[in-house]
Amino acid sequence: MALHRRPLRAALPIALAAAFALAAAPARAQEEAPAAAPASGELVDGIAAQVGTDVVLVSEVTRLSAPIEVQMRESGATDQDIKMMRGDILERLIDRKLVQLFAKRAEIQVNDLEIDETIAGIGADNNLTPEQQRAAVEAQGLTWEAYRQRVAEEVLQRKVMSSMVQSKVRVEDAEVQEFYDQRFGDQPTSGEEVHLQHIAVAAKTDKPGAKAAACDRVRGGLSRVRGGEDFMAVAREVSEGNPDLGFVHVSSLAPWMADALAGMSPGSISGVLELPVGCAVLRLVERREVQPVSFEQAKGRIHQALFEKKFEAEFEAFLEKLRKQTYVERKGVFADMSSAGVSAGADPRLQ
Repeated sequence: MALHRRPLRAALPIALAAAFALAAAPARAQEEAPAAAPASGELVDGIAAQVGTDVVLVSEVTRLSAPIEVQMRESGATDQDIKMMRGDILERLIDRKLVQLFAKRAEIQVNDLEIDETIAGIGADNNLTPEQQRAAVEAQGLTWEAYRQRVAEEVLQRKVMSSMVQSKVRVEDAEVQEFYDQRFGDQPTSGEEVHLQHIAVAAKTDKPGAKAAACDRVRGGLSRVRGGEDFMAVAREVSEGNPDLGFVHVSSLAPWMADALAGMSPGSISGVLELPVGCAVLRLVERREVQPVSFEQAKGRIHQALFEKKFEAEFEAFLEKLRKQTYVERKGVFADMSSAGVSAGADPRLQ
């Protein structure tokens, strides 16, 4: 059982959320709960990247990439897909190391009370008693002390983000109003709208085979759904960005969406739809008559969306500053990789 803390209302940006989600286990945890070898058997342990005075080990990348690789291989992923996935994980681990090194320089620390409160919150969010929580941790192959260390690292990350990023983000009322006017000022007041969810993957590059690899991921996701897995659970894992598109007026649908939805009933799922830049699968959740969105209804969501966008930009600027101040060298098979290839969200061409 994986233990997760529901995100704070002041949501973390995509990059930071990825860093938390891909938190590397501490060295002791790695010794006590060795990662499974990757399916391809290509990687041997050593240093994947030098980050200032610290390092990211190949075993850290392997620990996180191995279970993902198994799923990708089953879906027909290519060696290049696996390489890109590993590179993406390495970049997230490098970002995490940069933040940790900054915290050390800035003397930002985490105390036992903060760790205890966070662990208690995780247990409460997962409806677990302390005994059940400890058992769930041990079932993952971690000692309780190793788990506390992992939680401490995440709390440290959040403290750095709160002090160095979140405090700089401001969303003014006028910005919320302007966004509402742009997004909803000319909204339809009649007709039909549809609630859509999708699995969508765009080609990472223009090289031959990139689109085929993207479509293979989508086909693999659809096969899992047809095999009984929850659509949204698979979509969150496979898709790039938020897979829930919400309600969309039929008049604003992209032509390929409109064509696919013709004849679909609520709850139905399309086949794999091949697009110029990748592939997608649509799920029609609901059809309904248009319900115009008032400013009062939308302002909370708009404020949050603007906050997250600014937070992500501020966080990336903060990371970029750390990158310029810190020596970073990727080694071995990772030497030719850089953060330039890391995806940060859904490709707008698929939407």
